[in-house]
Amino acid sequence: MIIALIFRLCYYFPMNKELYDLSYEIKKEFRQKIFSFTVFFLTVIILINLILHFLVFPVRQKSLSMQPDFPVNSCTFFSPLKKNFKRGDVVLVSPGNKDSISTARTVFDYVVLFFTANQVKPSNTGKWMSNENQIRRIIAGPGDSVYMRDYVLYIKPEGQDYYLTEFELVSRPYNISINASPAFWDNSLGVKGSFEPVELAKDEYFVFGDVRNSSVDSRFWGPVSSKDIKAGALFEYFPLNKIHLYF
Repeated sequence: MIIALIFRLCYYFPMNKELYDLSYEIKKEFRQKIFSFTVFFLTVIILINLILHFLVFPVRQKSLSMQPDFPVNSCTFFSPLKKNFKRGDVVLVSPGNKDSISTARTVFDYVVLFFTANQVKPSNTGKWMSNENQIRRIIAGPGDSVYMRDYVLYIKPEGQDYYLTEFELVSRPYNISINASPAFWDNSLGVKGSFEPVELAKDEYFVFGDVRNSSVDSRFWGPVSSKDIKAGALFEYFPLNKIHLYF
């Protein structure tokens, strides 16, 4: 009986050792797969965020200010690489008069932007009107002179002697809206419908909303500089009946 027991022990111990080695290899392979998947997932997230931050990103229109071409909830791809703007171009503008933001909050914003694919920025809200980036249209650029009468814009390009309407100067047509004011409305209230000629200096642009009697734009902010223009429109992709290329 003792000899039989010894034979049994000799039989089982090598098998258990092989099972242990096999189990270790399975665990090692599983850990490697988990590690590879984690690296792949983080790489994809980083690449997506780099693309959305530096190459192209979607913007959803939240207000009525750019109707009818950009209705509420329409979505457009913008690119910060698009430069050399001209009259009629649609851009994403960071308006002036923003609240001051601490360094710690700025870092927090970038972290949240990273993990939300550039869609959520906690410090967007503030005491100033239209504190978020806005979709607007470039009406006049450096060296131009511009004035408005009854919501109609007149522009004199640099080096020319006469004013023309905005639509006589753009190569690509677009639509604007001028809603009728209620009876007895005081036109001195709200957004200006008329202003005297303004000559734009180097690196100054006038940007306007397409709804001319209710948009907050350069009539409120004044001229914007190229550093305030964060991106140019590339492609409006939603709604489907508004699909349009801007390059």
